[in-house]
Amino acid sequence: MLSLWIPRIALIVTVLFAARRGGEPERLVAAVLFATFALDVANHTWFGAPDWFAINPGHLVIDTWAFISLLWIALRANRGWPLWVGSGQVIVVMGHIAKVWELDMVRWAYWAMTQVPFVFQLCVLVIGTVAHVARSRRVGAYDAWRPA
Repeated sequence: MLSLWIPRIALIVTVLFAARRGGEPERLVAAVLFATFALDVANHTWFGAPDWFAINPGHLVIDTWAFISLLWIALRANRGWPLWVGSGQVIVVMGHIAKVWELDMVRWAYWAMTQVPFVFQLCVLVIGTVAHVARSRRVGAYDAWRPA
C-alpha cells in the first residue's frame, strides 16, 4: 500500500512546487505529468486493473500523448532539463513497442519500462524547478522559451 501512495504524494508535492516556483516550462511539464496520472486513473476506472501480460491500449495512448507533449516542451524551452524528462518518456513508449514486438516478454520488465521512468521524471522536474529558481535569483527574469 505504501508503494502506491509514495509516488502519488511525490507527484502532488512536485506539481505544487513547480506550479508555485517554476516558470512556464516547469508548469507545463508538471501539468503533463499530472495529466498522465489523472488519465491513468480514469483508464483503470473504465477498463479495470492493468494486465502486464498484454499491452494496455489506454496506457499506450496516454504515454504517446505525454511523449509528444514533453518533446514539444523540450524542443522549445530555454532549459536543458526537459530533454531528460522527455528521455524518460521515450523509455516508457519503447516499453510499449517492445511489448508489441515480443509478446512473451516478462511482465515485470514491461511494468518497469512503463512505470519506473515516472519517478525519474518527477526528480528531474524538481531539479529543473530548483535550477530555474536559482537562475532567476542570479540573473533576474529571463525568457522561458527559445526564440522561434
